[in-house]
Amino acid sequence: MAKKCLTATAKKGVFIQNVIHTDIFDLMPESGANLPFSYFRRSLPIQPYLIQQGAKYVVESHKGITKVLHTGLKPTKVNGIYSGDVYDQQTRLKSLILFCSNPAECSYTVYFFNGLPPKSLNKVLNEILAK
Repeated sequence: MAKKCLTATAKKGVFIQNVIHTDIFDLMPESGANLPFSYFRRSLPIQPYLIQQGAKYVVESHKGITKVLHTGLKPTKVNGIYSGDVYDQQTRLKSLILFCSNPAECSYTVYFFNGLPPKSLNKVLNEILAK
């Protein structure tokens, strides 16, 4: 049986830094993403639990008045890739999300692995490194 390609099953989008509000990253519509958010705000962690967990950044996003994204981003073993998780209120499960930084273009490529638990991080990173 062939191995399933995890990165191919992820929802993917490219977010570029907003020129006016540099802490905001907006989804590039041409990236064709079907992510549950169209922008995110990146800040430094201030909550003690996020700092203790090793978060370097916090990202959050709203759709109307509903917060659809709030996670701490922790550095991974791959330079420039940060991991977090997205909690689904209905299923009460967490899904893995990766933010791949591209400092030269002031952008992030976001991979959302809906239904894949955060403990699958090493499998995904090994797949990325194998490419």
